[in-house]
Amino acid sequence: MKRVRLLSGLLSAGVLSFTLATVGAQVAQAQREIYIFNLNCVTRWSTYYDTTSTDVSIGRQIYTSILKAEPFGLTCKLPGGPASLRIEYGVREQDSKPPAKIDVYVDGNQVASQIGKSGIVNTMLVDVSNGKSLAIDISCSRATNCGNGRGYDFYYFFWFHLIPGASSPGSR
Repeated sequence: MKRVRLLSGLLSAGVLSFTLATVGAQVAQAQREIYIFNLNCVTRWSTYYDTTSTDVSIGRQIYTSILKAEPFGLTCKLPGGPASLRIEYGVREQDSKPPAKIDVYVDGNQVASQIGKSGIVNTMLVDVSNGKSLAIDISCSRATNCGNGRGYDFYYFFWFHLIPGASSPGSR
């Protein structure tokens, strides 16, 4: 009888462990960030962007960008549920371009706007929970000195992801 109880207990513990591991893996999978360009997106206006990795110096530190772009506008379908948008960006030290202005819209309503600061990597974290569409406008923060005569200097992005299951601090 003791053997049956022991085996039954071990079997129950094994099933419970397997169930928790499976559910835990699904939760971890749901939390994995999604690169914006892996969503279903359309470019509303664009001059140029490139998703080739590039090493750049900002604030006397080296960073590897995942995207370099001139000003552009993008609209994407959101997967639904709680989520945050995280963008990290900057301008190379050798460029004289003003920082980027980034406007974020969820379902057509502006939910955030930020003008970056020169000489640092800027971070923008925006709650986009329960939205159906996400629009991002990236433009020059001033009307002058935005181009180099041949076009625009680039803005460099080091993080441009949606984080499902996460919402920004202070949101409900």
